[in-house]
Amino acid sequence: MVVIMLNINEARRHQTEIVMRENAIGTEELAFCIGKEPEDMERLLGLKGGKFPDALARQIEQTFSKPKFWLDSGAADNGSGNNFDLFG
Repeated sequence: MVVIMLNINEARRHQTEIVMRENAIGTEELAFCIGKEPEDMERLLGLKGGKFPDALARQIEQTFSKPKFWLDSGAADNGSGNNFDLFG
């Protein structure tokens, strides 16, 4: 198995995509759930290398009942060692 460590912004984008798949929602629905403009979310999720704010990451985790820092899992600089995968 190959493990690829992402930077924190890429990890948060990847984990947000997982949240969207789990909840069968698109970018527009995600934006409405967290009180953001759909265009802003599309821009944020579509950027490569752009900043994904800490506050937004924590807001998404709270809104979708994920543990704090769950969106950061898989990031090279996370270092927490936490694994919230129930089957892994």
